[in-house]
Amino acid sequence: MRSFIFVGALLVWCAVAGAMPKGVEDENSARIDRFKLWNECAPIRLVVEGVDRNEIAMGLTEEVIITTVRSRLRAARLYTGEEQVSEPYLYVNINTVKSAFSISFSFEKVLFDPISRQTNYATTWREGADGRGDAGYILSAGVSRLTDTFIDEYLRVNEEACQRRK
Repeated sequence: MRSFIFVGALLVWCAVAGAMPKGVEDENSARIDRFKLWNECAPIRLVVEGVDRNEIAMGLTEEVIITTVRSRLRAARLYTGEEQVSEPYLYVNINTVKSAFSISFSFEKVLFDPISRQTNYATTWREGADGRGDAGYILSAGVSRLTDTFIDEYLRVNEEACQRRK
């Protein structure tokens, strides 16, 4: 009998949760996005994971990857080159095995954990891609696309602050 009541209560809760007003959903989504990417439209650092011999043999040097991402960040006024150690940063990692690849982008921010009383970097946003292709394909279809996705999301969340900065 108790399990029947529990299941019934669970079904009612699911129905109520599914019927949450659109404004409440939008507000929750906006708060989550703000936690992930809010930075007062300030410039960010760029950290690119070191590449291995396979990537270098393909033509994916650390310099080529940095240049590809940095130029897009600069165009969006999100990168100045004047980096502070405590700034949030965009972390880029590419792994390849023969012609297969995996790309990971993450936004890392300094956060405080009130329970442990520790402050450290934590990943608040992450996107990735994988597939097969040569260095040109990886840079254009993977790295450039993910950089643009990050910039679009970052600017959307920081729009108000970016308007004031101009």
